[in-house]
Amino acid sequence: MSVSVIIPAYNCQPALDLTLAALAHQTYPEDLLEVVVVDDSSEPAIELPKIRPANCRIVRVAEHSTGWGRSNALHVGAVNSTGEILHWLDADMVVFPEHVEAQVRWHHTSDEAVTLGYKRFVSEEWPTPEEVAERSDAGTLDRLFRIEDSETHDYVEKIIDETDQLRGGDHLNFRAHVGATAALTRSLYEAAGGLDTELRLGEDTEFGYRLTQAGAVFVPEPAARSWHLGASHMMTKGPALRRYNHPYLADRMPHPRWLRAGANRSWAVPLVTAVVPADAGFEMVRVCVDRLLANDLTDLRVLLVADWAEITDHRRSILDDPLLDRRLIATTYRSEPRVELVQEVPETVFPSPYLLRLTPYVGVDADTVRQLVSIADEWQVGLVRLLPVGASSPDEAVSLWRTSALSRAVRVREPDEPLHKVVAEVAGERWVSGADLGATDLRLLPEKELTSPRPRLVVRPDKRSSRITSPDGKTIPVGGLRSLAGATRFVAERYARGAAGRVKRRIDRRG
Repeated sequence: MSVSVIIPAYNCQPALDLTLAALAHQTYPEDLLEVVVVDDSSEPAIELPKIRPANCRIVRVAEHSTGWGRSNALHVGAVNSTGEILHWLDADMVVFPEHVEAQVRWHHTSDEAVTLGYKRFVSEEWPTPEEVAERSDAGTLDRLFRIEDSETHDYVEKIIDETDQLRGGDHLNFRAHVGATAALTRSLYEAAGGLDTELRLGEDTEFGYRLTQAGAVFVPEPAARSWHLGASHMMTKGPALRRYNHPYLADRMPHPRWLRAGANRSWAVPLVTAVVPADAGFEMVRVCVDRLLANDLTDLRVLLVADWAEITDHRRSILDDPLLDRRLIATTYRSEPRVELVQEVPETVFPSPYLLRLTPYVGVDADTVRQLVSIADEWQVGLVRLLPVGASSPDEAVSLWRTSALSRAVRVREPDEPLHKVVAEVAGERWVSGADLGATDLRLLPEKELTSPRPRLVVRPDKRSSRITSPDGKTIPVGGLRSLAGATRFVAERYARGAAGRVKRRIDRRG
């Protein structure tokens, strides 16, 4: 396969000269390798040095984009390159001769592989391009710097080592997609939507998150060795970088969950996207959607599916309108930012990591969605299915689909093969009880109970919550009618057991 090594460059000519000298001695076939240096408006402009790969050229960002920064430069390089495989490499890297070959061999096996190279950070005096070329040719590049004077990429290697080279990792493996050397197929790059050119920092982490949702598998490759000239930004400016990145990444990435500490906020990419066909009566759909919106997992968006285009403002009989229910649904949610009216059921909700499918006849409890996500993550399955209380057919099941598994299943699925079976094969499936998770068939409720949940108030527990003390002196917090009833039963049972114990002790004493 053909490979494009893409190097973003900004005012870094001395370091770039060393990087190109190392790339001039790669073991990957010369006729399949191109190197594209993307000059991000350097002053003076970047020039190609004497020692460089045979197929090497410069692309000037200003001729193709009004943007700037590493992410934009990498995207410009991707668009203006020809390789089937894209290999990112920073302009301060001295890579070993087998570096490219070691990474891209994986892409000959799987289009979904994203390979991660290794690096050691050095701060010693830099060599000359001639010395880099000579050592690359002689096979002694590993002695270019003293190993004991270099540092590993601790954060990344810790993730890799603690997960058996990511084989034992989970949906957060993308956290290792950080740094100066990685490779992927062009088809996967496009499927994930390409780099976010508006990001100035943290673009590799955010793109790693979207690659995950596109079905990528991250493969660390220890044989892809390199020297990194100087310390990374995270090593020298860690707190400032984290402070800057946090709001940008939090809006785009539901994972990891600690990014979104702010309660009850809406984000560009929701954790869960629920899809509900609006093909039932107005009251039924309203209760279904309002129960979803009332979940304690508020990082959620609802897509209501119907032919909304049929609704017009032509003269009609107001109360005998055949589209009245649909019109009332549209009016109810037109100002709700977490509900969107869509024409068709989406195949995927990429880049949202979870797709929740349910009929408009399902009513969920306040913690149902959160529990479904917890089960999916605990078991690392691609599909969690739940049969609501009162439902009679598996077709009525609520289903939580993991977007990454769904993306991969869609690519490997045979024609007419049931999608849930492919997802189960790719990533596993788990059934759970509707009774345990509080999901009910709304059609079984009396009409007077078919109502939306009342608003939940966020209050300080020491001021607004009730408390009951049990016989053993334990305090039980109470929040709401159902909790109060449960606590009352609990205390009554404890008192009953305590009274029985006291009677027995008196009898024993008298005897």
